Amino acid sequence: MELYNSKLLLIIRSFNRKEMTKFGEFIRSPYFNKNKPVIRLYSELNIRFPHFNKRNFTVENIFSRIFPAEKYNYHKISNVISDLYKLAEQYLAQKRIESEDLYIERKILKELRSRELYKIYEQKHSSYLKKILNSVIKDEEHFFRLYELTDEYLWYATIKKPNAELNIVQTEFDHFINYILIRLLRFYNLMIHEKNQNNVKYDLKLFDEILNYVKNNDSKIPVLEIFKTILLLLNTKERKYYDILWKLKEKYSEQLRFDDNYLVYVHLYDFAAYMVNFKGEDSYNRDMFRIYKEMIDKRYMTPENFLYPNLMNVVKIACRVNEFEYAEKIIQAFEPYFPPDEKNNIIAFCMGTIEYSKGNLKEAMKQFSLTNFQNFIFKVQVKILLLKIYFKLNMMEEALLLIDAFRHFLSREQNLLKEHRDSYTIFLNVMAELIKTKNTGNKKDSNLKLHKMKMIAEKMPANPFRIRVWLLEELN
Repeated sequence: MELYNSKLLLIIRSFNRKEMTKFGEFIRSPYFNKNKPVIRLYSELNIRFPHFNKRNFTVENIFSRIFPAEKYNYHKISNVISDLYKLAEQYLAQKRIESEDLYIERKILKELRSRELYKIYEQKHSSYLKKILNSVIKDEEHFFRLYELTDEYLWYATIKKPNAELNIVQTEFDHFINYILIRLLRFYNLMIHEKNQNNVKYDLKLFDEILNYVKNNDSKIPVLEIFKTILLLLNTKERKYYDILWKLKEKYSEQLRFDDNYLVYVHLYDFAAYMVNFKGEDSYNRDMFRIYKEMIDKRYMTPENFLYPNLMNVVKIACRVNEFEYAEKIIQAFEPYFPPDEKNNIIAFCMGTIEYSKGNLKEAMKQFSLTNFQNFIFKVQVKILLLKIYFKLNMMEEALLLIDAFRHFLSREQNLLKEHRDSYTIFLNVMAELIKTKNTGNKKDSNLKLHKMKMIAEKMPANPFRIRVWLLEELN
């Protein structure tokens, strides 16, 4: 048995010093533990906390410290370790319960009712209800708490006030409906987002019924209105819902959880990106930059907590709107926190993006050539950028070789959206034809081919990474 990599040590290593001390108080409480060898095992771990020397930290050594007068017994020490591990799990559960005071309140009410302590019950119920109603954030958790509290009160009223408060059932039902609606809208929004982003197929049960209900019933619940607007935006892709969502964000951001505010930014950004990538509306690039800048300014995205693809997008969008100084400042702020295995790729891609946007194509080509991403999305971006650079620098042989490699890549990659795959295929076909046309000397024939290529490019189903916009610019 190896103690160093055991489940017990995994939990212990997750503790900070304060938590380790509290854990000691927990296991020394006779209510939770009366096993003295378990307390001695904790003491041995506490002495070595938080740095455990693997070489000297063996089960045999620990056994000799806990049972100094006894011969080594594997099963005996194994039981002690197992008991301490179970107590560690109980301690984590207790910490969570203590952090959720409303959970404790519900349990207290149930006990008071079962013991027929009705006067205390009424005082406690009133205090608990007031606490919930005064909460600023009224999301699905808020309404579920109200539902549970009303359900608990229904049992009390059935005993103490039979046939007196008949409206309780309706109140409980309304709270539960609000909970269900918010929760379902959250599910639908996530599932449609994943479907659009990663081509995932979901069974959206009751979608039409719920969508029809929320469309025809106005709500005064901010989070419900926001999730409804997000759903309508995802489902229709109409600009009016995008504008409404911006207004709701400005009005109700203080009444949303941190995570829900973050989701609002994500959906605003996704629509702006859709307008750029599918509709070719480059004016939305400024919106995308504003969204990212607000997320960083309001610390929804920090150097200590970020996804590197998002950071790379910040740089890319900043460059599209000529905010080069901001892009360089962000790279400098976030660089110390780049994941080590991707750091070189991230820096090369970001610097290549800045140089490309400034028109320094040779330096951009040098930087992009240094990347070796595993993520297929970034592989695609780098291939597109290098192909554009080769064409601009009249490196036609390199461009044709890259087109061939790109086609093979598309045939292997299964995670691409169909609209994107079809768009990349058209892009490569037109690029290959454009290179051939550029090398011919017949101007009349070339003009005819350019016109045909322009018609093909205009029918491209999507505009990922602005390939349609770029092609049309070159053809014009």
